Amino acid sequence: MSHPTMHTVAAALAALLLAGPLAHAQQASSTKTKQSKTSQAAPALATTGTAPTPPPLAGGPKPPRPGDGPGRPNGPGPRPAGVQALSDVSGTLTDYTAANDDQVYDAFTLKTSAGTETVHFPRHLAQALMAAAKAGSQVTVSGFRNTDPEGRAALHLVSLMAGGQTVRDTPPARPTTPPTEEATTVRGTVQRIAQDPKGRTNAVVISDGTVLRLPPDAAAQLAEKLKVGATVAATGALRAPVAGEVAAKPVRVVRAQTITLDGVQFLVR
Repeated sequence: MSHPTMHTVAAALAALLLAGPLAHAQQASSTKTKQSKTSQAAPALATTGTAPTPPPLAGGPKPPRPGDGPGRPNGPGPRPAGVQALSDVSGTLTDYTAANDDQVYDAFTLKTSAGTETVHFPRHLAQALMAAAKAGSQVTVSGFRNTDPEGRAALHLVSLMAGGQTVRDTPPARPTTPPTEEATTVRGTVQRIAQDPKGRTNAVVISDGTVLRLPPDAAAQLAEKLKVGATVAATGALRAPVAGEVAAKPVRVVRAQTITLDGVQFLVR
């Protein structure tokens, strides 16, 4: 049996001694390579994270603007909120007019040195104004200017002076006894579609001259059926006269509670 020589043993020991540092160096090199690859990939990972929320797009919902609320009761339209510049205009009151479907006086024509213009006032002031200033009277109007939906400038009365009397725009007096609404029916064909100051359909004029009032939302839902020439039947409440108003001519104004179009009856709310 042969035994390894001293030279062979020494060579084996040397190989074992060299293998340890070499394996450690290879492991360290591999670790550095992995760290390098990870550091190079880090920016890519950062860019694939959750993106920041973009700012809101223009044209989204906007806060309500002053004057966007509902119009004044029995008035010519919405009164702008905030401060309004007032101006005084003097001239001759030539005549009173009813620029509404209800045919209730709500304006008068004023002839001044600069021309002629229309002055609007709340309907409940008609009796007081007509008592203070007849057609042909010299008056001084204090008011503010506003633009209607058609882009026309209009003068809205705040006060009027005529012959030592002053009529101011004050809220209507509350009736001691609420007016009793009379139930009635309407039948005929639609002759004309009426709109409020914001351009929304709020009534139809029937062939017998009756003004049938509808909430704008209800009128919008019935738009496809609510056409000129359509046959209509309705039940509702007859509008009672309001204190201070003056009618240019008698007109039936009915607030619809039910309406029948094309044979289909709808409940109006």
